[in-house]
Amino acid sequence: MSSESELSNASTPSPKQQRATTTKFQKASLARIVKAQVTLLISNLNNDNFTRKSTDIHTLIETHGEDIREHLFRYLLSDIYKLDLIKDEGSPHFRLLKENAVFSTQDNKKLEAMISFSLALEQFSKSDVASKADICYLFDRLELDPFDKMVFTLPLFSGVKDNISEQAKRVFGTSLQNAIAYMSKIESIPDKVLQYLFDAIAHALSEDSYQFDYDKLQRLIAIASERLVSDTSMVDQLQRLLSIKMKRHGGHLSKDDDQQFKQSIIEMYNNNPASVTRILDLTKEIHALPQILDSLPPYLALDLASLADHQKAMHLESWLQEKLQDPEQKEVFANQCLLYLNQKLAIEAQRQEDSQQYLPIPLSLEAMSTFLRVLADSPISPALISTTKEVQNRCLQTFPKLMNVRTQATPGSTGSEVSFKPDVEEEANLYYERIYNGELSTDAMIDLLKKLSASKEPREQDVFACMIHNLFDEYSFFPKYPDKELSITSILFGSLIQHRLVSYVPLGVALRYVLDALRNPMGSKMFNFGVQALRQFQNRLSEWPQYCSHLLQIPDLVQSQPDLAAFIQTAMNQQEVQVKPGEDLDPNANNNSSPATREPFTSIHVPLVPATADVVYSEPADTVQDKILFIINNVAQNNIDSKVADLLQVLKPSTFKWFSNYLVVKRISSEPNYHDLYILVLDSVNSKLLNQHVLCETYANIAILLNSEKTVSNSSERSLLKNLGSWLGRMTLAKNKPILHKHIAFKDLLLEGYDIQRLIVVIPFVCKVLEQCRYSSVFKPPNPWLMAILRLMVELYDFTELKLNLKFEIEVLCKTLSLDLKDIKPTSVLKNRQPQNQPSRNTFAAHGAGYPGRAAAGGNPLLQNADVDGQADIAEAPIPVPNLAPYIAFSPQIPLYTNQPAARRLVLQAFTESIREIIGPVVERAVAIAVVSTRDLVSKDFVMEADENKMRKAAHMMAQNLAASLAMVTSKEPLRLSIVNNLRTIFLAHGMNESMAEQAIILTVADNLDLMCAVIEKAAMEKATLEIDQVLAMALLNRKKHHEVRPNQPYVDMETYQMSGFVNTLPALLRPKPGGLQPSQLNVYEDFMRIPRAAPSAASTTPMMDRAMARMDPGFQHGNSPLASSTAFDTSLMGTQQQQQQQQLPQASAHVILERFAHCIAELEKLTSQANINTVNALPQHSDIRILIRQVPMLALSSFDKAEAARTFAQKIVQLLYKSEKQLTIEAYVAILEHLCELSPNVGTLVTSWLTHADDERKYNVPVTVALIKAGLINLPEQDQELSILIESGRTSAIEYTARLIRACLFGEYPLATRHEFIASLEALGNLRGNQLPESVLALMEDMRTISGSHHHQQQQQHMIQDNQAQDNGKDAALREQFQFFFAEWVRLYQHPATTEKTMLAFATQLSQQSILKMDDMLALFYRVCIEVSVEHAIKSKMLPGQSPAAGYHPIDALSKLIVCFVRILASSENGQTDALAYFTDALSVAVLCISQHHEVRGQHFDQRPFLRLFTCLLSDLHSAEQHIQALYIPLLTAFSNTLYTLQPTHYTGFTFAWLQLMSHRFFMPQLLLADNQKGWPTFQRLLVCLFQFLVPYLRNVELHDTTRMLYRGTLRVLLVLLHDFPEFLCDYHYSLCDVIPSTCIQMRNLILSAFPRNMRLPDPFTPNLKIDLLPEIHQSPRILSDFAAIIDSCGLKRDLDQYLSTSKVPSGRFLADLPGRLLNENKGYNVPLVNAVVFYLGVSTISQKTTFHQGPAMDIFQYLLSELDSEGRYLFLSAVANQLRYPNSHTHYFSCVLLYLFVESKKDIAKEQITRVLLERLIVNRPHPWGLLITFIELIKNPHYSFWSHSFTRCATDIERLFESVSRSINQN
Repeated sequence: MSSESELSNASTPSPKQQRATTTKFQKASLARIVKAQVTLLISNLNNDNFTRKSTDIHTLIETHGEDIREHLFRYLLSDIYKLDLIKDEGSPHFRLLKENAVFSTQDNKKLEAMISFSLALEQFSKSDVASKADICYLFDRLELDPFDKMVFTLPLFSGVKDNISEQAKRVFGTSLQNAIAYMSKIESIPDKVLQYLFDAIAHALSEDSYQFDYDKLQRLIAIASERLVSDTSMVDQLQRLLSIKMKRHGGHLSKDDDQQFKQSIIEMYNNNPASVTRILDLTKEIHALPQILDSLPPYLALDLASLADHQKAMHLESWLQEKLQDPEQKEVFANQCLLYLNQKLAIEAQRQEDSQQYLPIPLSLEAMSTFLRVLADSPISPALISTTKEVQNRCLQTFPKLMNVRTQATPGSTGSEVSFKPDVEEEANLYYERIYNGELSTDAMIDLLKKLSASKEPREQDVFACMIHNLFDEYSFFPKYPDKELSITSILFGSLIQHRLVSYVPLGVALRYVLDALRNPMGSKMFNFGVQALRQFQNRLSEWPQYCSHLLQIPDLVQSQPDLAAFIQTAMNQQEVQVKPGEDLDPNANNNSSPATREPFTSIHVPLVPATADVVYSEPADTVQDKILFIINNVAQNNIDSKVADLLQVLKPSTFKWFSNYLVVKRISSEPNYHDLYILVLDSVNSKLLNQHVLCETYANIAILLNSEKTVSNSSERSLLKNLGSWLGRMTLAKNKPILHKHIAFKDLLLEGYDIQRLIVVIPFVCKVLEQCRYSSVFKPPNPWLMAILRLMVELYDFTELKLNLKFEIEVLCKTLSLDLKDIKPTSVLKNRQPQNQPSRNTFAAHGAGYPGRAAAGGNPLLQNADVDGQADIAEAPIPVPNLAPYIAFSPQIPLYTNQPAARRLVLQAFTESIREIIGPVVERAVAIAVVSTRDLVSKDFVMEADENKMRKAAHMMAQNLAASLAMVTSKEPLRLSIVNNLRTIFLAHGMNESMAEQAIILTVADNLDLMCAVIEKAAMEKATLEIDQVLAMALLNRKKHHEVRPNQPYVDMETYQMSGFVNTLPALLRPKPGGLQPSQLNVYEDFMRIPRAAPSAASTTPMMDRAMARMDPGFQHGNSPLASSTAFDTSLMGTQQQQQQQQLPQASAHVILERFAHCIAELEKLTSQANINTVNALPQHSDIRILIRQVPMLALSSFDKAEAARTFAQKIVQLLYKSEKQLTIEAYVAILEHLCELSPNVGTLVTSWLTHADDERKYNVPVTVALIKAGLINLPEQDQELSILIESGRTSAIEYTARLIRACLFGEYPLATRHEFIASLEALGNLRGNQLPESVLALMEDMRTISGSHHHQQQQQHMIQDNQAQDNGKDAALREQFQFFFAEWVRLYQHPATTEKTMLAFATQLSQQSILKMDDMLALFYRVCIEVSVEHAIKSKMLPGQSPAAGYHPIDALSKLIVCFVRILASSENGQTDALAYFTDALSVAVLCISQHHEVRGQHFDQRPFLRLFTCLLSDLHSAEQHIQALYIPLLTAFSNTLYTLQPTHYTGFTFAWLQLMSHRFFMPQLLLADNQKGWPTFQRLLVCLFQFLVPYLRNVELHDTTRMLYRGTLRVLLVLLHDFPEFLCDYHYSLCDVIPSTCIQMRNLILSAFPRNMRLPDPFTPNLKIDLLPEIHQSPRILSDFAAIIDSCGLKRDLDQYLSTSKVPSGRFLADLPGRLLNENKGYNVPLVNAVVFYLGVSTISQKTTFHQGPAMDIFQYLLSELDSEGRYLFLSAVANQLRYPNSHTHYFSCVLLYLFVESKKDIAKEQITRVLLERLIVNRPHPWGLLITFIELIKNPHYSFWSHSFTRCATDIERLFESVSRSINQN
């Protein structure tokens, strides 16, 4: 990895690429090289070459600085003593040393060399060679002065060889006096030398290694300070230090001296941070550690502690942990530690880049590790945790030996990269060179790294750390690596993680690098690197679920690597962790996240491709990818052999995974029309491995789409899924290969889709797969596997409410397989299938329901409104629920528990789950409010109370009772509802009788609700106690301290007293007094324990009672009544003049309420039996019966649980109701039921269910049923359905009852219903056979026939009267009302669940026979009324909140059905087709008029959706009735088309989008274009032209608005459908369509011109030497259905053109001269349709005459126009020619030749340039491109005859030239 290795092997990249700028590594390498040069020069030094070598050395020193001089001194000293040359006068080594060791006082630069010599001497004195050195002799030989000797000996007092140290002390002692005298004579000394001197003195003082003469030392410092120019702080610091030393030596050191000492060391550190070593020595000397650290600045304290730990003077880890345990200081101290580490990192970078003096000492590796470890384990804030991770990463990059900090590194090593020795760096680079050269495999490299990592040898540890660090450091340069080397690097990178060679911080960095690489664009180098690295350690992904979640949020990874994405999803699900986007990523953190969402479908599993030992998968190079994509783009059935041969040359097994992914994702999923072609390609390649990969990718993408939420709502995603399903079947079933059950279990897939409401996704997919069975000889019907799936699909078709499109999919499948849907017997799987557990999003389901259907029980409003954070807290620490089994009361009167003892266990389960669902948010909210209130009140009242026990007791009493009361009030009603819902759901899910279950639920909840509330109250009290203690902890502690310190003094909480400004304003009785609260005041808190907790009674809230009573009877008021004196409600019905008297309604127990209810009922029965009145309405206003009717609901209101009481009362009333015989009693009970239902909606629903669905013959009571129908308590459609079922079962009592009920409802004095409301029952009665029919039924049928005839006769008479009164002004209003009534009856019939097609036709027949509807004007009015009513209903329904969107369109749907029924009825009559068509046309005409009115009146507020719904329903209903109106179907669609033509967007702009949707509707466009003899083509072509004409003004603008762009896209989609399914239509009408498309719409025009007949196979235009003339199709003329000659004839040009073409002489000159002018319109602009027509007419005429293209009059006209027209006209002329370059035919051939001839013969370059432009602009847009266009352009640029590339316009601009080169290269490659 060094620069040397790069020079030696330039082709092999190492993780150290050369940098553009000089880095710290290059500086260090350069210094080593220079020092090596100096060493080499010295080793070759002799007397002969001394001068030259000496000069070279001086040059190097001058160039590279004092560092080289220091190396020179050190090397010379070592050599001199090694070689014993110290006494050799002639030695060149000593001469060189003496020459450089001249420290002149006159030359500052030479004087600064003293420092270099001193440093070299100090280093030399530590070596073994120095043991025989004589310092005094050396100094004498070098002729040093006393000042030099003093400076050089000071650093040698300690840390060197003992003999050197002793010599240095002696020399210093003898030289000091002379040095002082000598210094006084020196005029100036460099500040750097003086600083070095002061530093050496301070070091010697701190080491206490020499007994100084302090007087002489002070004089020395004084003289030196006089020559100091810059910073004098070092002098002051040194003098203070010397003063402290002197005083300490004298034995007296004061506090001021301590402070002075601190100030001295602080200044010493500030001046030179590297002096911390001496500071530590001084500190140890005065024994100030570790106490002094707290009073020092943070950086100095941490530096000192780190160094002290290294010297074993203190324990750094313990000290840090102690500081971080202080709750008040831990955040500040942690932040200081992080800043300190950041500073160390910055200084380390500074130290490595340039060698500055006075940098702080580096932090040791052990200390760095200690800091990071303690900070990571400390309880600090999340923000600091994030900062800690950032610092960890920086430390890892700067100190690479942290990579392997767990092993034995060199003690004290900083671990930075400069600490790697050259041999370590060289060895690390050597390993990388070997792996890149192929000498070392990846596995061998990993084994080597394992060995190095586990080694105990420090050097091998360094090699390991160097290799890991270099690899990480090179990450930013990976994009520059060649593909092969990057692939090797990715495998190595991922293997490091897989084999656990990195951990902790390095592991996090490695994972982050892989994640960052994967976030690059798909196909980029770094993305491929990330994928390959990820695959190496994919088996460890389950350890990091958070990391998996981050990976799955990368769309490119999921799309391009579906198998890997599925593996990651599985790995994440194993840990059940789900992470939000953006959540922090920490691979070392504990993963305790919430469970991940389960995949919706478990019936599909992606097969794995068997591993192949000799194949290593990788993505091909970009050039190879381009070649493969080009081949796939241009493959066709006629060139498949050659293209596959080309493909096999570039497609290798290692690229199969990439190729299969590309083929499936980019091609197969979106190009279903080319599936057969791709199958041929795979068959031609004939590779089993490739087929396995393609199949694996197909399964993987199917699994992704099936499980994607987007697929449910996005039709384009479902289309991709259908395409993949078709492909899967084509690869397997069509080839007689099975789809294994372990890969896709189709029946299970359908059932899962049914369970989770995803049939919209599953059914189309399964149908597309099974459609391929038609090509199979094994899996075609009656294959048992296939038929089993089809039977299940038929059951889905018949017994589930499938949407129309899903039913259509099943119908198409059966039709494709030649099966009749009716012949397939459905399964009974769904009928017998139990409801499946569904994943629920609510809290209740999250805790586990434990039984089916639980999610349907509904959520809890408390949980819906609870705060999210609160829920999180609850989820973290759930409140425990006690075992309720011993306390639940089961009433012996409930038969359910006697008959089914297991139901008791279900009750316990429901109770427990309900409490668990409610208790969390309720307790949190109640405790929060109670604690805040208690804290404020107690703090105010106890402001002068010293006894903390009193305060605590009062706070407990208040908080507990407030929290309990709030919890009870808040939870009781939700808890009751939750228990009821849960019990009902669990009982019904276990198949228990509904009526028995309801009774058990009512009584069980009433008996145990208080128990459930008590559980919640207890939890609230316990939590409130804990939280109030925590809130008041400081206040209680203050009082306790006061009591201990000042027991006899009064206490005042001054903070609370001052904050409570209102204390002095309180009355004396409430004002706090010294000594605390009095007993009377404490009673207020004790009273909290005496307050009974109960739910508030509805009766105690008088306004609510008034509203309830007013709802029951507006005349009701409170008062006194003698009849009700025995009840708790003294009410009376007084006049409005009487005074209202309010009275509290006390709450009563359930037992008392039931007694009062029984008393009221007994009183009511007594009064009704004595009364002579038969109806309630006949009772007087102040009747006692009325009072009793109102008292029963009031009793329910007075209950603790009004809804439960109302339910109990209603159940009893229903029982009494069917026992009653008197009409007054029945009506009274019904009135009570009405009021009870108003109290609670649940009661109303329950009562209606009882009355309608309960199977009890006691219900067969006609008077009771009639009364209930009048009150609206029975739903007639549901009742009708129930009765029809009972009649069909043959129950005689039900038949009799139904007949009497229908008679009572239809023939009573006041009819209650129409016969259509009993339609199902009447049909069931009509279907009865036999002579044993009851008389009541026969009589009813006879009466109905009689009444029907009479009614018809009355209607006829009524119509005659209306006809006679035609002039009456009120006729129109009356008719409208009557029509509205007819239509309302029809809508009710249409919506009735039992209505059949036969019933609707019968009603429509009866309605059509009404004489009033036989008149044309009346029929039009009827349609208008129906349309207006329906549209208004739809518009108003959208304004209603919560309204279902479909509900508003029911009348429109009904109207459509009515129109089609009329058409069917008329079609079966004598003049059926004519009348039906006219009838349908009239209806459409009225719709057009209504649209016109709405469009004009509403303007911008016009709503097109209701009318779109009407027309869409008409098309759908017509399609459904096609078999009944076969001959009439196409004429009806033609009439519909005429209507659309009337409503074209040019006239009705607001209807545009609806118009486009209708025009392209699947029941309109395909049906019209598939009509026999192409009858519908002209009609649809007219609509398409209307669309283009509307778009023209908008498309001329370059910038499209959003609406216009959307319309344009819709038009393109229509054209694509036509191009794919009806290309012949576009071929035949291409002229008229292109005639109206503006010239700017090149893509749209290309779509039309690219169409070719489906029975034609286009020759490959890129085939070399393709002979167009020899193609058989080239001589066939295409069919043209457009009238192109009409416009020529209308302009008077046709006669002249025919004459010119026939003679070419009359009148040639004048005709040609006038022709350009005749092509202009009135505005002097070109008449584009006329230009197109003239060009096309000339060409067609010439072809018909079989004239050669370059001869004849037509070519003369073309050449003249090309030459004489201006630029615009020439462009339009050439565009008209290019519009005929289509598929192979005579027109294409002729106009292609014309264009090429004009190019070669034209004398104007501008004409040639415009020819090129017209061709090129049509080719540079997206595909498709017309075949003729490609042929012409290829011929133009490849045939040298045209000299295309010689023209200047191909090189007029750089962009143009580049464009032509690109086009040419593309064509030449083909």
